[in-house]
Amino acid sequence: MLGILDPTIATARESIQYVPRPETLKGLRIGLIENTKKNAEAVLQEVAHKLASRYGMTVGVLLHKPQRAPLKDAQIAALKGRVDFAIAGVGD
Repeated sequence: MLGILDPTIATARESIQYVPRPETLKGLRIGLIENTKKNAEAVLQEVAHKLASRYGMTVGVLLHKPQRAPLKDAQIAALKGRVDFAIAGVGD
């Protein structure tokens, strides 16, 4: 299970190894994580469309998860190797 970084605490317990930033945004693969709230998927698709138009990005994976629920291990595995970054969306 993945840990969650809580920005409200003074210090982190362990250091985080961040992935290097890409040199360019062109052609990156997007993972979309939709949380089943009203309009969440529509907002995510619109953001993805704008990124595709501007940078030639593509949607590699679209996941649906229940509200307030973490991603399941199988969903995380579906993202690995298929996307360069993910956007978690909310609606309403």
